[in-house]
Amino acid sequence: MPRTPRRRTPRRLPPRPTYTGAPAVEAEPRRVSARDARPQRYIERESPYLAYELRRVLGVTSVCFGLLAVLTVVDRLQ
Repeated sequence: MPRTPRRRTPRRLPPRPTYTGAPAVEAEPRRVSARDARPQRYIERESPYLAYELRRVLGVTSVCFGLLAVLTVVDRLQ
């Protein structure tokens, strides 16, 4: 088992050399913006599915609140 805990996030820099006399790596970390993370074609392709999922979640939520209201009315009548 390793002595040090594993990283949960991926490394952004190359690993450091462990031997002496290795050339120093002067790499500046690349910053990833939200625009670069998801190309526009993926967003356009998944938009209809996202809209469908949002409608489905809203439908399930409204049914849950409706059942809660019906149960409240039934409980008050007893």
